[in-house]
Amino acid sequence: MWFWWIIFLVGGYLLGSLPSAYILVKAKKGLDIRKYGSGNVGSTNTMRVAGAGTGLIVFLMDALKGAIPVALALWVIREPDLAVCTGLTAFLGHLYPIWLSFSGGKGVAIAIGIACVLVPKIALLTFAIWLVVVLATGYVSVASCSGGVALALSCLFFGQPWLYTLVFSVLCGMVIVKHRRNFQNIANGTEGKAFGKLFGRKV
Repeated sequence: MWFWWIIFLVGGYLLGSLPSAYILVKAKKGLDIRKYGSGNVGSTNTMRVAGAGTGLIVFLMDALKGAIPVALALWVIREPDLAVCTGLTAFLGHLYPIWLSFSGGKGVAIAIGIACVLVPKIALLTFAIWLVVVLATGYVSVASCSGGVALALSCLFFGQPWLYTLVFSVLCGMVIVKHRRNFQNIANGTEGKAFGKLFGRKV
């Protein structure tokens, strides 16, 4: 069994490390996304640099980086603890990718992918909360952190396995830490609002 743990944990990290935003923006625009917009290699900055369509593709690819290894762990080994730990290593790979000198994205899309496989109903609730907050505030960063908190608390409230609750709490904490600069920008009045960026109008 330990052999499968090594395979999935390492494989999850390597798959999570694939820099979707960097690859697609480089292919489409010939640009290094790390030098444009916010500099983040995630879907929101991809929308700013390469358009909404490319950003959506990056979001889906990042979500699949979490969903695929977790689903494989459940299918091949049928071990929920291995699956959630594989999701954690995929998440860490996305945040700290070996291919980009360990400087990656903020983890929102990949966390959603992991949740969709492990706790699909809670993932749907989390998305609903994310949507309400982003519509109310216009800030993707605020919505993302609110969704992360909702995900972790929902796992606790609805009696999910303790390891699920622990891992999703860790994911939530790291997503919030990754967004600390966004909150500084909000306080300074320099943070862009989602709809103004995506649809070319002020909110």
